[in-house]
Amino acid sequence: MRSRAFNKRVEIWGTATVADTFGGNTVSESLLSTSWTKIETVKPNRGDLNTNIGILDASNSIIITLRKREDLNYNMTTMFIKYRGEKYIINSFPANIDFKDNLIKIVCTKEGNNASGEDLNSNL
Repeated sequence: MRSRAFNKRVEIWGTATVADTFGGNTVSESLLSTSWTKIETVKPNRGDLNTNIGILDASNSIIITLRKREDLNYNMTTMFIKYRGEKYIINSFPANIDFKDNLIKIVCTKEGNNASGEDLNSNL
């Protein structure tokens, strides 16, 4: 894959439970890294991908391909991705493309219900 395909920049964030001063815990988010990626939308006719991962609405999901980093342990329970200010939840375990240990592919879904058609028509 040529490096020109990696033309989008995403932020990889992590969450951790931190003790507060009242005897409880709070969730803390921290920026772990930024990476250049290739982003594709999930096509609605990909029934196998949608049903295996549990994606109900393909318009809120993206497929991210990025270079595997040795300094990051990708974890779908404590990590999320931000792209264009939107938070994406990791739905799939990072798949090692062609078992070459240089590229991984992750399927993510936008958090919340912000992708309604009303957002697109608000500028009219």
